[in-house]
Amino acid sequence: MPPKGSKKALAAAPSTPKADSEDEAPSTPATAVKAKTPRPKPTPKVFKKLSTSVSGAAPVDVTYENESVHSKVLPKGAGYGHLIKLVAPQAFELVASYMLDNGLQAIVIKPSAPFQFMKLPENIRKTILELLLTPDTKGNKIQISTDKIANGSKAKEYAKQFGLKHRLAIGQLNKELAAEVRGILYSFRFRFDNTMTLLSFLSGVGPDVHHALSRITIMNYQKPTAKPTMNLLAECKNLESVSILSGVGVNSRPDKTSKSFYAEAERLLQAIVNRHGGNKDAALDVVSFGKGCFTIKEDGEECEWEDEDVTKFAEQIANKLK
Repeated sequence: MPPKGSKKALAAAPSTPKADSEDEAPSTPATAVKAKTPRPKPTPKVFKKLSTSVSGAAPVDVTYENESVHSKVLPKGAGYGHLIKLVAPQAFELVASYMLDNGLQAIVIKPSAPFQFMKLPENIRKTILELLLTPDTKGNKIQISTDKIANGSKAKEYAKQFGLKHRLAIGQLNKELAAEVRGILYSFRFRFDNTMTLLSFLSGVGPDVHHALSRITIMNYQKPTAKPTMNLLAECKNLESVSILSGVGVNSRPDKTSKSFYAEAERLLQAIVNRHGGNKDAALDVVSFGKGCFTIKEDGEECEWEDEDVTKFAEQIANKLK
């Protein structure tokens, strides 16, 4: 017997094996989980368009549920019903419901009148168009480049510079608005990756776009496409700036470069001089060159021209102009 006053020792609780012990933990009986039966997806409601009069389509489309034009019995004795849907590209207003003399009931709908954008003052229209057409890029430049693909090349759409293509759709509404859009859109600087891309662009647009272009950057001047590109640029009557960044005189001296560039750009340069009243200096004021345009190899290294070489090139071009 245990000594008087002592308490009975509590039975030791069975120890739980550690995770890394060789002993196995007592298994817990698995609780049976009843698999849920997936609910069948409801059949989507089908709406059919209500026929319109022979006078033409209505501004608000009326569609009705399922195939039948007849109402169906509603549950719990709630009468008869038919689900209809009204859809329109413009806002509309439900006015009233009337009983006609022939026993028909008419629901009167008032579509909103189109906004008279062209009746706004010209300066307000211009402000709105500028907000709409300004590209979402640094410096408001519009970059046009050529994507290389397996079977050739594919030009990017410059509308991608605007986030959403429909921002340019406003120019398709009428001729007057198209002219206003061109005047704003083509006042931004268009930056082309090379003369081939610029040639493709100019060949695909009409005279209205040629006349609206004002500022162009050519990142890489390529000899094979230079002359046809410069000839098309000569048709752009409102050019303020043609900036060429590289490729005009690669590993070449001023006299040779001036001869070849004049042969390629004569038509453009002379057109600029003629538009400026015979001022020969205007040609190379409009057409400018980046630092990477003129290079020469010296001691096996490619170096940029000295300032006097650039001056000599400009003088030789001016002497060839009429």
